[in-house]
Amino acid sequence: MAPAQPSSSRPAPAGASRTAILEALRGADGPLTVQELADDLGLHANTVRFHLTRLAKDGRVREGRADHSGPGRPKLAYEPVTAGTAEETAGGDAGTAEAADGHNGYRLLAQILAGHLAATSANPSQDAVAAGVEWGRHLTDRPAPFTSISAEQAFDKVTTVMDKLGFDIEPGEELTVLRVHNCPFRSVAADRPDVACSVHLGLIRGALKEMGAPLHAVDLEVSHTADQPCLALFEPAGAVATGEGPEPPESPEPHIGDPQTVTPPDSEQD
Repeated sequence: MAPAQPSSSRPAPAGASRTAILEALRGADGPLTVQELADDLGLHANTVRFHLTRLAKDGRVREGRADHSGPGRPKLAYEPVTAGTAEETAGGDAGTAEAADGHNGYRLLAQILAGHLAATSANPSQDAVAAGVEWGRHLTDRPAPFTSISAEQAFDKVTTVMDKLGFDIEPGEELTVLRVHNCPFRSVAADRPDVACSVHLGLIRGALKEMGAPLHAVDLEVSHTADQPCLALFEPAGAVATGEGPEPPESPEPHIGDPQTVTPPDSEQD
């Protein structure tokens, strides 16, 4: 596969779209559906749904049901959430501080191990991909024997695995790309993208292999700024769930570009 084309094809920063959605909800007379928001803001429905999921997870919007008088089940609708009580805020601050201490410890451990691999391996990127593949397989549930899995199901399962690890996954309009936001590896990737980003690519490949998915993760186009997603790129496998037939070439390592331009997340991304 040819190297992924850089940022000219990238969508608008996640923070800008998410802020527009939140402002639209705050300015509405009542709850809005995904399609209403997509039509009002000129965004794809999948993009709106992705940002609403993140906003709901952060406690900034509430999910409910739209007013409905006709037959059938009413559609999901969303409305903004007001700030919590002072007691909830105080408790959250204490929990955040405790979590930050643990996070910093794991970050240091990750930096030590990534630095050691980069210094001692003849090919750190390929070794990191291989390690990611094994862990991706370990973290993924294998389908029952004599069953197959569709590309849509594979995307859902990869999204679930990545979500549990702290990524935010936004499906593309077609089954060829996943936009990866909020990378938990970014602080390490700032110094060791050849290791951290390769582990990430390996995790996706390992998950797909374990579930026998009819897809291959052929490349990972690494973002160089915190407000743009990385792009996981896919192509169909030769045969569903069997591994037979011609397979598209997999890039041995992520499409990183200039490592010096990878920036750590100094502030929280909306």
